[in-house]
Amino acid sequence: MLFDLDKQSKRRFFYELYLIAVIAIPMMVSQLAQVGTGFIDTLMSGWAGKDDLAAVGLGSGIFVTILITLFGIPTALNPILSQSFGAKRFDVMRREAQQGFWLCAIVGAVGIVILLLLCIPLQNILKWSEYGVKTTVWYLYAIAVGLPAAILHRAFQSYAAALGRTTPVMWIGIIGLILNIPLNYIFINGLYGLPRMGGAGCGAASAIVFWFNVIGLYLYFIKNKYFRQFELNRDWTLPRWVDIAPILRLGLPICCSFFLEVSLFTFITMLIANSGVQFVAAQQVVMTIGSVLYMLPQSLGAAVSARVGQSIGAKQRQRAYYISGVCVVVGAIGGVFIGLVLAILRVPLVSFFTNDAEIILIGANLLLFSAAYQVVDAIQTIASGALRGYRVTVIPMVIHMVSFWVLGLGLGYVLAFGFDLGLYGFWIALMLSLTIAAIGLTLYLIRIGKCRITQQFVR
Repeated sequence: MLFDLDKQSKRRFFYELYLIAVIAIPMMVSQLAQVGTGFIDTLMSGWAGKDDLAAVGLGSGIFVTILITLFGIPTALNPILSQSFGAKRFDVMRREAQQGFWLCAIVGAVGIVILLLLCIPLQNILKWSEYGVKTTVWYLYAIAVGLPAAILHRAFQSYAAALGRTTPVMWIGIIGLILNIPLNYIFINGLYGLPRMGGAGCGAASAIVFWFNVIGLYLYFIKNKYFRQFELNRDWTLPRWVDIAPILRLGLPICCSFFLEVSLFTFITMLIANSGVQFVAAQQVVMTIGSVLYMLPQSLGAAVSARVGQSIGAKQRQRAYYISGVCVVVGAIGGVFIGLVLAILRVPLVSFFTNDAEIILIGANLLLFSAAYQVVDAIQTIASGALRGYRVTVIPMVIHMVSFWVLGLGLGYVLAFGFDLGLYGFWIALMLSLTIAAIGLTLYLIRIGKCRITQQFVR
């Protein structure tokens, strides 16, 4: 079995849980702060008006699709740096980090180009009011400026997680979240001589916060006593293919996995966009709530990736396998709790964002679906993180492809439009797709963990 409490002492369990929590809790708070930026954008744009809420909903969905897809590259740094850190190869780790940061900067620049090019067809596809279309496009223009910073910030998070010190990531993230509130208010309402931007102002505020986060964290790395010993600033070189290639080999399948998952929600939003603003707005509210609660399994996934990587680097393969089991079990328990909270508080949660009765009704119904898949979503997220710690990413990508696009999007389209279930058809298929992903990834994690213990390197 992956995890059997009867055969492992409680002391060992709680010790490993403590080491995971040291990384995961600050990461969770940091990511909550980052997601909180979108939460505040949704909340404040909703106060500005229904069209502003829908514009920010669609615009942020497109932005997040690109951003999370590109997050695969900085996410790959976590196991790479963790294994070097576990093996105490600090010079190698520094070179890998520097080359990874170069690569993330390049990826961020490419992301800007992609985002701006998408604005052209978007203006022809949308059948909204002129104000709604204009607000969506200007939101994307504004937030695109912050995309490279967001990519680099995730790379810095991976660096901190690999070194086992994520507290500075948390505090800088909290400061950035607080900063986003007055910036939103200024840009939305056009204060201090600035033009009134409405929902588009949320994009400008978010871009500034992204840059604040990455600059603040970099300065901490080069000034703090603990991080300074690893000499991140020493011997910088230009990007070198020999160092970048391993990051790409690991990161590109992660990019694909991330795209398959996040694009599922974005394409659902786009497919139902012309069904009515109320459906887009309701889905955006539910996705915002879900993204906040998703930080628990996501932070556990990042932590288990770091801890498994450190254990593999230190040649402690049995420990890496046990750590994976601890995280899967804890994540499943957390998923039960989150699901209950969503089911019980679904109406008040949606009402917090809007007073529109139709949006509240649709959103509350969607939260029931969300509550139902919390456990399997947590399991598949954590299992993916553990596999990344083993530096295994190709098969997980295939599992995600079948689960999210064949079942989630394909079956969802049939249910939504073939059986006239509308938006709810997509969410039924979503529950099924996450369940299949959880089963497939967990079984593969068990296989990889056992093979690594016996030194049978299976991909």
